[in-house]
Order: sequence, then structure tokens, then C-alpha cells
Amino acid sequence: MPSTENSVPSGPSSPKPSIPFWLWAAVATAVLFALYNMYQARSIRETIRQTQLALDQQVETQKRSAQDLALARREAIILTDPRSVQIAMPAAQKALPPLQAIWHGAFGILISGENLPTARENRAFQLWLIPNTAGAKPIPCLTLRPDADGKFHLLVQDPPGSRGNTKALAITEEPAGGSSQPTTAPIWIGAVPGK
Repeated sequence: MPSTENSVPSGPSSPKPSIPFWLWAAVATAVLFALYNMYQARSIRETIRQTQLALDQQVETQKRSAQDLALARREAIILTDPRSVQIAMPAAQKALPPLQAIWHGAFGILISGENLPTARENRAFQLWLIPNTAGAKPIPCLTLRPDADGKFHLLVQDPPGSRGNTKALAITEEPAGGSSQPTTAPIWIGAVPGK
């Protein structure tokens, strides 16, 4: 007797549904759009980074300009205020030009000169304040090397001593970082007038 089970006719298999072209086009468009957005985001980030760097440089330039302007104002006051005291600083050797110092009680000391020899390599000129007190050690101050044209321009905004307690200003040649006490004889020295 023939079997009564349901049998499925065996024939050619039915084709699988294919993905329509429009769906591939949509996926490709979405991928391209995502890639374009990634490129644009990277480009915008780089533009922001470059802009931030430029702004940082501009801020630094403005800070330096403000500092330079403040120093120029301080120097102008030292040079023009009648309360400033002029201090001649002749050189110990006749072949060297003298220096000129000006001391203002509130704004500091300005020392300048021209046609100076350059300090030896790894050396600089160091300013010392020689106290009035007998036996007191010279007080170390700033160091500076003349520029390539032999100009010397040293501004001491906060001198380590007062004019009333200082007998003289002296400049020696010392190691570039400065010394705690003079290691050479003064090249320039100038007596500080009393009050």
C-alpha cells in the first residue's frame, strides 16, 4: 500500500531572495557619508589645533610685549626722574670705555655702556654692591654679557641692597652663572654718592 505521508516533491531548489540594488546603493552612500564625516571631523580638529597654537603664540607675544613695555617704562623713569643718582663707573684699564650707572630708590639700577669687549667664553660680567660696613663682603647681583656690538645694558629691578648702605658698584668677570664672591679684580668700579 502506498505511503500516505506528505511528501514534498523534489525539484529544482527555489532561488534565494537577492538584495536589491537600491539597498546596496543606500549602504554605499551611508559608508561614503560616514567616511566623509570622519575626514571633515579630522580636518576640523586639525584646524582647531592650528588655531589654538596660533592663539597661544599670540598670547605669548603679547605677554612679552607687555613685559618689554613695563621694562621700558621702568628704564625711562630711572633715566628721567630727578631723584635718580648718576654713578660714573670708570674702567680700571684705560683702554676700556667707562660705564654709566643710574640708581633710583624705587625702580632700581640701570647700567649701560658701549664698545665693550665680549667676555671670554663661559664667562660674564657680574655686578657687585660693595657695602658701607667695614669688612662686609660684596653682595652679588646679576650677570650679563655684552651683545655682539659691544653694548652693555643691565637693569637691576630689585637691587639686593639699598643705596644708603652701598659704598660702590663694581663689575668683575665671573663664570657665566655668576659667583657668590668675586674671583677677579673689578674691571669697572664707581663710588655711590651719599644721600
